[in-house]
Amino acid sequence: QFENDVGDLKNLPDIIRTYLIVAASIGGVLGIIQFVIGGTVQLGYCKYLLKLHDGGDGEVKDLFSEFNRFGDGFILRLLTGLYVFLWSLLFIIPGIIKSLSYAMTPFVLRDNPEMKNNEAIELSMKMMDGHKTALFWLYLTFIGWGILCIFTFGIGCFWLAPYMQASLAQF
Repeated sequence: QFENDVGDLKNLPDIIRTYLIVAASIGGVLGIIQFVIGGTVQLGYCKYLLKLHDGGDGEVKDLFSEFNRFGDGFILRLLTGLYVFLWSLLFIIPGIIKSLSYAMTPFVLRDNPEMKNNEAIELSMKMMDGHKTALFWLYLTFIGWGILCIFTFGIGCFWLAPYMQASLAQF
């Protein structure tokens, strides 16, 4: 079956095949960059959201203010992703439950820079004891907005994603 699928790609015009190769390459590189610096930017974004929540003025520079903690952000993204993946191997539901348990980890790590990543994950799990259902229902309220984003070909996500993150910071 795979050979037939590859054969179908050979039948495409050269310009389309080239475009697909370039698009896949750019997507792969951007995905790697996002994985590597995403945790650090997430810590800065938590700082920005918490400033707004506390009535302060969040600034764009806050997003990039945590690059001195690059290792913490990278390890945070790596560990939480790995733990959720391993729990998801049991079945989808344990992975969802654990991702809800780890939801506060970047906020905990942002507020406690001396804390190690696993300690922040454990504290997030303690904080979420008895609150995972409420967070799940909060996420469910965004389903309609997500469907609207599909109809706008993803443009609506530029408004939905920050709204969801601000709601998480408020939570």
